[in-house]
Amino acid sequence: MSRWIAITVADVASYQAGALVKALETRAKYEQAQENPVEVAIERVVGRIRSDIKSGGFAVDVLETKIPAELSAEALALVVEFAKPRLMLKLSDDERAMANAARSRLDKIAEGKIKPSMPDNPEPAENSAQSSGVAQIVRPARGVPQRSDYNGL
Repeated sequence: MSRWIAITVADVASYQAGALVKALETRAKYEQAQENPVEVAIERVVGRIRSDIKSGGFAVDVLETKIPAELSAEALALVVEFAKPRLMLKLSDDERAMANAARSRLDKIAEGKIKPSMPDNPEPAENSAQSSGVAQIVRPARGVPQRSDYNGL
């Protein structure tokens, strides 16, 4: 069994009532050319999970559709949370609690407190690095370095 898996529409249907998935695929589409809302939800949730894993400094699989198998329940809870309001349906208390727990676990991964399983086919390190997004302020050089220039070094 693979340590990393791809979440599919069938996984969502087995996690949640299949009728919800069928309704999302038919009634939640505003026009024929629009993408399947379940697939859009899966894509966005998988992207967030992979981003959180990278933020924690961990490697991700080279295939952009794969996430750690142990995070599949979290992914499915977040897909339902993302997709259900498209049908103007409210989340149940259980669904809301599961989505909150999923976000909490992903936050811990992003902070490096929980380590996900190693990918089956890791992305090269240079592709996996995620910028911290922090700007570095550089002051212009003055003539002769002063003692205060070295404070904190």
